[in-house]
Amino acid sequence: MLTNTHRIRGLNLDKSHLTIDGKPLSDIAVFAVAGGITIGDAKPVTMFQSAPGRSGGWDVTLDDQHGYPALQRREISIRIAATGDHMEINEAKTLVDGCSMRVGGLTDYGEFHGRLSVGAWEDNRDMMGTLKWSACTLTLDADPHTYGTTQRIDLPLDGKAVHARILGNRPTYPVLHQLVDEKVDDVTPVATTHTFTVNNQSVRAYSTLKGTGLRDETHELLLDSEQRQTTWQGEAIPIAIDDDYPSMPPGPATFSATLSPKTNVKSYSQYVTYTPRWLI
Repeated sequence: MLTNTHRIRGLNLDKSHLTIDGKPLSDIAVFAVAGGITIGDAKPVTMFQSAPGRSGGWDVTLDDQHGYPALQRREISIRIAATGDHMEINEAKTLVDGCSMRVGGLTDYGEFHGRLSVGAWEDNRDMMGTLKWSACTLTLDADPHTYGTTQRIDLPLDGKAVHARILGNRPTYPVLHQLVDEKVDDVTPVATTHTFTVNNQSVRAYSTLKGTGLRDETHELLLDSEQRQTTWQGEAIPIAIDDDYPSMPPGPATFSATLSPKTNVKSYSQYVTYTPRWLI
């Protein structure tokens, strides 16, 4: 005889609106304890050189191209608890694990990303020794920023520019998606240059349109500035040795992209995605 062990876990006691990897805490049968949330600060990495006759010394902090110093990671702690019968409590313990995770609901500006660690569970029993509830502290070793909802900007073809406003209050990184349909007739393979320009900074990637005559799926060029990697049909390809991946400050931005020659191109489309970053 088969036993159906599928059931709804725990009680929906959580009112915090917190999420882990997009799921509310009630999905893992735990709830946030009142007053048990702390968000550490994100300190800038600065350096000052002492100099005779100059109070405070010289600021020799290494800034990025947009004038911002690097930031240290921040620590976020969340006190959670599980209740119910002993089976529900023990099951909740197994559902809370530590790995790379996203924690939402702590701010209106998106999610914190980082490594989650689970502290020791503290069991609380009644006078008869029955387990009534258990609590622990989750600690997120987080990136200094919060990450908003991914944005998409459709690009016109043939290098025509489009203007957009970049959300957030700290620089972020664009990702170019270029979807190419090759011609289906047998043609000679052609070396192709893909050019992506952000605020007058261009980066070029190189691929080959083989023109095999096979009716393949649309081929994607993915130029990921944050990961500093470009792929063509899932395989890594190089960018020009004297180019670099662009980043974008918040505010107005101009984008364009094209590929040449188009000898073996039947049609193509392209768009940019980015994730707003906020420092709070």
